Amino acid sequence: MSDTLIGAAFAVLGALCLAVQSLAVRLGTKTHRVTDVVAAMFGVNLLVLVPVAGVVAYPDYRLTPGAVAAFAVAGLLGSLVARFCYFTGIARLGASRAEPLKALFPVFAAGVAVVALGESLTLTLAAGVALLVLGGAVVAVDSRATATTASGRRLRAALAYPLAAALFLGVDPIFTKLGLATGTTPLVGLTVRVVAASLGYVSYVAWRRWRDGAAWRPRANRWLLAASVANTGYLGAYYAALDRAPVAVVTPLLGVSTLFVVAGAALFLQREERVTPRLGVAAVLVVAGAALVVRG
Repeated sequence: MSDTLIGAAFAVLGALCLAVQSLAVRLGTKTHRVTDVVAAMFGVNLLVLVPVAGVVAYPDYRLTPGAVAAFAVAGLLGSLVARFCYFTGIARLGASRAEPLKALFPVFAAGVAVVALGESLTLTLAAGVALLVLGGAVVAVDSRATATTASGRRLRAALAYPLAAALFLGVDPIFTKLGLATGTTPLVGLTVRVVAASLGYVSYVAWRRWRDGAAWRPRANRWLLAASVANTGYLGAYYAALDRAPVAVVTPLLGVSTLFVVAGAALFLQREERVTPRLGVAAVLVVAGAALVVRG
């Protein structure tokens, strides 16, 4: 079996884990804050990854200063800032509406490639971007027509969160690939990523505590723990996929999580959110657009 095929299988597994994470976060944020979700997620990530990486990779971790910097930046963008934005979007819009917007990250990845790396804008790339934007527009229109979401300025603010997550996730793979190119194994790189993001989160909590003058104790329930386990599985599958297959294969397959989330919300979250046919159309547009963007 070729490395690309194995990487594709890991990418599909990652998409499934992402969908489980998103649905569990939707249920967990009914009673808990986004900061609780992020704290639980980092706790499980560290509990699993640090000892496993420490034992499996010992004694040669193959870490260079450049690799540490690349994985740390990827962690701060993708595992810290993007998490906050995405989970806030889920809490305000619902999983079935936040996921297609977050899945627009190939638009930003393509933009970075064109502007910063000097890559050309092909017809296929332009068509993919158009489909992604159209899918996002369908979600925005659907959100306006749904009584369970906010309206006016509050709706625009809610829509901005998953879009911001897409922006940071679009930049994340560039640093991840740079780190893996140094020869660091995916497991060690992933651990560095999570440790850096966790330190950033602890710094944020300390700043909030100093600013507000009040202690904060994270809480968790079964949904937050389920989301944390699923996220840890996603991160492992994501790094294993990038180590074996090109971004052009991994990205569109991860985008299939959009279909999984919309289907899962329709089946299991009927009390929490209403999944409309328009959301199904938006999910298909987003997946097709992502595939064209990475091909272009």
